[in-house]
This record gives sequence, C-alpha cells and structure tokens, in this order.
Amino acid sequence: MNHTVPDFLALGRIEEELLASRLEAVRKVLTHSGEKGRSLESEVMALMRSFLPHEYGLCTGFVVYHSEAGPCLSPQLDIIIYDHVRSGPVARLTTCDVLPLEAVYGYVEVKSSIQSSSDNAERLADSSIEKCILTNKELRGMDERRFWKPVEGSATGAELKVIKPWLGIRSYVFAFSAEGTIASDPASFSQRIANVSRRIGPPVHLHGVFVAGSAYYATRAVDVRTAKLEDFYQINYTTNHPLAAFKWSLMHDLARFARFPEGWTPAVDQYRKEPEWRRCAPSQSS
Repeated sequence: MNHTVPDFLALGRIEEELLASRLEAVRKVLTHSGEKGRSLESEVMALMRSFLPHEYGLCTGFVVYHSEAGPCLSPQLDIIIYDHVRSGPVARLTTCDVLPLEAVYGYVEVKSSIQSSSDNAERLADSSIEKCILTNKELRGMDERRFWKPVEGSATGAELKVIKPWLGIRSYVFAFSAEGTIASDPASFSQRIANVSRRIGPPVHLHGVFVAGSAYYATRAVDVRTAKLEDFYQINYTTNHPLAAFKWSLMHDLARFARFPEGWTPAVDQYRKEPEWRRCAPSQSS
C-alpha cells in the first residue's frame, strides 16, 4: 500500500502567502484607515473560523465585566472568542456585540503592521507591541465571574457563585506585517516582549504574537504556585511556519481554558439593576 504523507506545513506556507496578498490588496484599494482595519479583521476572523470548532463564537465588540465601581465595558476588541454553546451576547448591535466576561475565552488584536516603541517615547503608537502589552494588562485584570449554580436537591433553586480570581482571558496579536527591526531580528523583538512584560508586571501574559512572514512568539506558561520570579515572562519564538504555530497554539490554549461546570449558567442578570417584581397569585374564588 502506498502511503501519502500530508504536508500540513506546506498548507501553512500557502495560507501565509494568501494573507500577504490580501493585505496588499487592501492597501491598494482602501485608503480609509477604519475600513482597512475592518477588512483585515474580517480576513483574520475568516481564517480562525476555518479551523476553530464551532463551540467558539467569534465577533467584534466589547466585554462587560464587574469592577469595584460596578459593571464596566472593556475597550473595543477586534476579535472576541467566546462560548458559542452555553452563552452569547448580552447585546447584539449592528456593528458589534457586547459579551459577558463569563462567556469569554480570549481576544485577538489585529494589526496591519506591528512596531516597537522606545522606552523614552512620550506616546505609544496603537500599533506598538508596548501598547498591546498595556492593553493586555487591563483585560487580564478582569477576573471576577458570576454564575448561577443549581441548589443540590432542588429542581428550581439556584445560588449565586462569585469566583475571583478566574483565569485571565487568552490574548493574542495578529499582525500582517512589521516595521523596523522586528521583521529582520525576531530575537530582539522576543527580548523586547519579555522585558516590557516583566516591567509592566502582573497580570500581564500575552499568549501569542503572530507576525506574517516573520515569526510567532509565545509566552511560556508557568505554575504560579511554584514558579520563581525568573521563570515568568520567558518568550519562545519560531520563524519556521509561524502561521501553523499560531493556529496550533490557539487551539491548544483554548482547549485548556477552564469551562464552568455543567448545570451552571452565566449570571448575566448581575449586569443590570434588579427590576421591581410584583406578584399575582390565583384568587380564592377561581
């Protein structure tokens, strides 16, 4: 019997070439930065939809979460990855959705190009890796989730479970190109991610950074119960088939994200004020 060996890495190379072509097409046709950004977000979302199981919903929008000041909205996120089976948006609008944190697994920032700013920069560019890491710290600080848990022995009873901290959401950057030394010197860029992450500090953990045609970078996971200070913020990177590395890492990271127990439901009612309830019982004469 003749055995055909599938070349999945060759497929990854072809997909990267297609991504580069799409970026070039967008740049040639669109001049409006907002429309260009939305077009690239759609390309990345279509790519992710092609390999992620349908239990993962994908959308653009905001995450609502609990803070000391009450329910708050995150910054707008290019792609939100959420539980499409047991949850959904609390608001679905024409151009974006609002997801409860309880439903969210992760997010992806989409950049037409990625760069690095110096430590002396007065203002961080939105396309800089430093700005991405600062955003990551804010989003991973959303760590309180609320669920309704069935009361044991009751067919109708439920109790509110407030869990803090829950796992921080998975976080990724997807860049179609790079500026400066990033494309030509992945080792320096990897070191920059490590240094800035350590300087900004917990709860920073940028799970993956994909730069098309260059490299894929991943922060090494550690067990916080036993890890030493020097174990945190170590960055692994590969220039060998980076798109394949991104796809496999994303699937692995999402599969390992803790699901809430069977029977529990996200307590989305906690994001609004309790309505005034009135009760009506059957009259005695009925």
